[in-house]
Amino acid sequence: QNASRTKKAMFDRLVDYADRNDGDDRAVVITDVFPDGRQRLISGGISCETNCFSWETSAAEMNMVAAQSRRCQDPVYHFILSWRENELPTDAQIFECAEHCIRQLGMEGHQYVTAIHQDTDNTHCHVAVNRVNPITYKAAALWNDADTLQKSCRVLERKYGFIQDNGSWQWGVNDQLVRAPFRYGSAPQGTVPLQVYSNTESLYHYAVREVREKISELIESREITWRQIHLALHERGLGLREQGEGLVIYDFLRPEGPVVKASSVHPTLTKFRLEAHIGPFEGPPTFEHEEWSYGISSTYQPSFELRDKDVRFDRRQARAEARLDLKMRYKRYREGWEKPDLHVKDRYQQVAARYQAMKADVKRSQHDPLLRKLLYRVAEFDRMKAMAELRIELRDERQALAEKGLLRPLAYRPWVEQQALRGDVAAVSQLRGFVYREKRKERTPNGGFDRLIQCGQADDSAVYHLRSYTSHLHRDGTVEYLRDGRAGVIDRGDFVHVKPGFNDDDELDNYRLAANLVSTKSGDAVRIIGDDQFVDQVLDAGCGVNHR
Repeated sequence: QNASRTKKAMFDRLVDYADRNDGDDRAVVITDVFPDGRQRLISGGISCETNCFSWETSAAEMNMVAAQSRRCQDPVYHFILSWRENELPTDAQIFECAEHCIRQLGMEGHQYVTAIHQDTDNTHCHVAVNRVNPITYKAAALWNDADTLQKSCRVLERKYGFIQDNGSWQWGVNDQLVRAPFRYGSAPQGTVPLQVYSNTESLYHYAVREVREKISELIESREITWRQIHLALHERGLGLREQGEGLVIYDFLRPEGPVVKASSVHPTLTKFRLEAHIGPFEGPPTFEHEEWSYGISSTYQPSFELRDKDVRFDRRQARAEARLDLKMRYKRYREGWEKPDLHVKDRYQQVAARYQAMKADVKRSQHDPLLRKLLYRVAEFDRMKAMAELRIELRDERQALAEKGLLRPLAYRPWVEQQALRGDVAAVSQLRGFVYREKRKERTPNGGFDRLIQCGQADDSAVYHLRSYTSHLHRDGTVEYLRDGRAGVIDRGDFVHVKPGFNDDDELDNYRLAANLVSTKSGDAVRIIGDDQFVDQVLDAGCGVNHR
């Protein structure tokens, strides 16, 4: 193997490049030393930082630690942070940015060297980190590292006042990091002031919120038709019609009201683009069928005030922090997990020692060579039998550990399921988040849409443990409360489904349980869906909860 491609040469070359080392006569001046072992220095006119014992021995130290991991073939992790031409960050800011990125990558405490270069138009720094942990000698997993660095850069740009760069993450309107979406055009003139000053939602913003994603899904399916477009809009109380030479979206219940240009809601909703693929424009079908797909599930309400976005943001922020804490707990679980020790070697040695002692006793007590040889054979046969029994015993023990999930560390989702069974609200929320992320559409049993208490989206609550009910937690976060083997109440997060009982007492208990479940949610939105008797029973149970 070429020496220049060994692990040792990787660190040597990178450190030499970082401080522009042309020889061994460069001057190294230490400028700062920190209590945690970090030191900042100037090497050959280059500002550097490392947490190794010294800059001169940093490459050798990282080589020695990397050599302890046989599986890690590429121990060097190198990345560059760069700033714009008109930005002049201080050395301290650059080093703090590098440390923040290392922490976010999960390599806090790993050996690293950072060097600042200002020999180009853009100030930049090189960061070389040893993936092998100096304590555990395990290599850090760097899956999705580029995305992690993108998110870290957005945080650092805001912290130090740098210009936000383009990337996979961006700051949302509520000061929350969100995925950078496909960039649609800006809102039509006048729609934003309408929302700000009147505190009511504009038709444009309602259409964007309700149908833009649905239209994108239809386009991606490559099976889009004019009828499907009309049905998607009609489901949200909107309509599409020709006006002039283009298309406009209007309120289906108030067709004479304001309209919005269709291409502003989705850039593909133009006659020029659609007619080339699906033919000339077709008007809406007749919505007189009893089929459910022709129904209107929501409508534009121009007189309703906007929801309290601050409260909604606080709930979302709290949910995000709880899930982040859940991930950190899982990470600590993985780091602290130890494989169960079955003492295999000691048990084999004990069996071997027992029969060695037996042979020694035969040798000492038996003087007849033929009888002694026969007893040796008997002892050897018993030893082989004991070894076979021990192998079977160890196999059964491993199988039992595997069935309990103790033989290997649990994956994230099974671990979350265990935490949810223990009553962890964040874990239950994460299970439902898996479902939302995969865009599964939850439907009520038998396709019915009655006997429901609808709550806010992703409105999570912990699992109730009651004597009269048995709770059954599903992998998607749905919790069924069973009584005598039959589901009485089903909590799906955003709605609670109340099932009929065997008798009046069972049904009243179901109502009380449902009311208690809803009382633990945020209360941001509560809507009772069902006949008059069902609504009265739920309200009566809710009054009982309030009185208590």
